[in-house]
Amino acid sequence: MIKIACQTIIFGNGIKQNIERILQNIAEIGYDGVEVGGRHLELDKPEYYLELLQKNNLELPIIHVGGDFLNRDSVAEQLEGIGRTVSFAGRMGCKYIYLSGAYREGKTDGDYLHEARTYMEIGRRCAAAGLTLCYHNHDWEFGCAGKGMEILLKNVPPEYMKLAPDVGWIAVAGADPATFITEHAERIEALHFKDFAHKENPRAFTELGTGIVDFPAVLGCMKGGRELWITAEQDETARRPEESAAMNLAYIRKLVQEGSA
Repeated sequence: MIKIACQTIIFGNGIKQNIERILQNIAEIGYDGVEVGGRHLELDKPEYYLELLQKNNLELPIIHVGGDFLNRDSVAEQLEGIGRTVSFAGRMGCKYIYLSGAYREGKTDGDYLHEARTYMEIGRRCAAAGLTLCYHNHDWEFGCAGKGMEILLKNVPPEYMKLAPDVGWIAVAGADPATFITEHAERIEALHFKDFAHKENPRAFTELGTGIVDFPAVLGCMKGGRELWITAEQDETARRPEESAAMNLAYIRKLVQEGSA
């Protein structure tokens, strides 16, 4: 069964301050759930968010976190912050923590190995809280024939890190999302659907199905028979956020319907 979440990033700035209106909008559009970045949440108010989600009949399956773990002096502090988010997510009944790394020019194999050690520790903390850590890629992990991504996958055991591939970033990097998903099927837990108008400008975000990503091929790689969360994530829009979010939901629903026909 496929469920569809909306990443709140499409609503721009002020997510924390406007969360009540945003969740109401997402519910009215018809999404099953919502994905929120941990920095947009007040982690000492789980009851407030639980009530808000219940009011709007929405699930919160995913909280997204990130960090610059190559900044050695701040790793301990960053881990402490992620630990608070993990604790909050457990109290909220979340299923996943999505983790993104940071870009750095000239990233080396050693840099990815250092990140992998930190990701393993985050994965352990998630597992202890009953959550699954999923790595959410950008495009840079797929430079040099995907060497960075492969280093992370080889050095963090599957029990501590699954995958929630962002198919848009994979495509913008010049790789094939369907091939990546097929090759790593045993680690795929969920999907991030993002689209770009063209590969030349990695800021050219566009509504799903209007850009470069072959979404039917991506969905065709996924085996049925289990719950699968797909997040619609559009970082920026020239339209009203509600309009783009509605277009993205309609596209995924059509895709799912055609795939099951």
